[in-house]
Amino acid sequence: MMKRKSSPTFTVFLLLGFALLLATPRPGLPAGAPEPDLDAQQTQTAGHRAVDEVQSPFGQAEEPSTEAGDEFDDECNEELEEAALQERSRELVRSWSCHTFRWFDSWWGDRYDFDEKSVNGLLTVGGRYTEYYGLDTKFRLRVRAPLPNLTSRWDLIIGRLDEEAFVTDTQGQDRTFYNPGAVDGGEDEAWLLGLGHRGKERKSGWDYSVGVRLRLPPEPYVKASWFYNKDLSERSDFRFRQTFFWRSDRGFGTTSRGDLAYGINLKNVLRWEAFITTHDETEGGQWYAGQTWYHLVAERSAFSLRSFIRGETGAESSLKEYGIDMIYRRPFTREWLYLSVGPSVTWPREVLEDRREMSLGFNLWLEMEFGSWRY
Repeated sequence: MMKRKSSPTFTVFLLLGFALLLATPRPGLPAGAPEPDLDAQQTQTAGHRAVDEVQSPFGQAEEPSTEAGDEFDDECNEELEEAALQERSRELVRSWSCHTFRWFDSWWGDRYDFDEKSVNGLLTVGGRYTEYYGLDTKFRLRVRAPLPNLTSRWDLIIGRLDEEAFVTDTQGQDRTFYNPGAVDGGEDEAWLLGLGHRGKERKSGWDYSVGVRLRLPPEPYVKASWFYNKDLSERSDFRFRQTFFWRSDRGFGTTSRGDLAYGINLKNVLRWEAFITTHDETEGGQWYAGQTWYHLVAERSAFSLRSFIRGETGAESSLKEYGIDMIYRRPFTREWLYLSVGPSVTWPREVLEDRREMSLGFNLWLEMEFGSWRY
């Protein structure tokens, strides 16, 4: 049986220690404390808008405001020496990101003409363990911000992520925070630096980005996506995206994907998604199909139940894996800090020599949002 090499003991203790540190309570805000009323958000009933409600039970904390032009009150800096570990950790990541983006934006204009509060991101720390694949640790960071000195439609993206899934557009959809990615291909995480262009707010059009994998030698990529969105009814909508990409180490490729969402009510949403991708190094087409049920439970927490199947046409083992997983997500000591846990049961088989057997697994990760982050 093919298994990944791992050192689970050290990683498990590391994750438990990190969780205990972040569990330091803050007076006046117990774990899972609800935010203000969400009636305004619950007026949206279309499928994907309902997904947004289920996945975003908390509002975003507002960043402190300062007077523009005050050189002694830099919004990229905030003194939190007396604050709890959660706030200091969040501010450390936000401040580093803010200075990095402001420096990059200064290449095209005034170094101080920058909206520091527009920098937003998501830090994920955790892992996934399965009997078949072993332990797969996750340390991912994605940060984005507009570049006002370039144009208002260009975003700078920097982060540590699964660059295979990002470039080929096989990661989870933007508004599916329950799953770290539709497919976990076992690729090493990498630091990426890129520029992404956002089209006008419309139902169809083009988005594109260019970037580089930060390593020696650097590995550039280019991708362009044509998207089409349609509201089928007040409760459902459909999205399709065709992505064309090129990577210096993999050559050309394309991914076709679509998803359909149906909002049963304000607390329950069903979603179906599928894709197929090919590039110069695949034997055929890598494909995936899944169905997810999202449910908002008490105290603004939520869970998802997903069934999926994936494979690759032309491979010696064309059916790679199928199974189910459940993720329970709730606030963890802060409204911008989330804990996600859940089991999985799958039947994987990467090569013909392996015997297809049930593989039990477990997911555990923390997510820290800063700025006005939206999935």
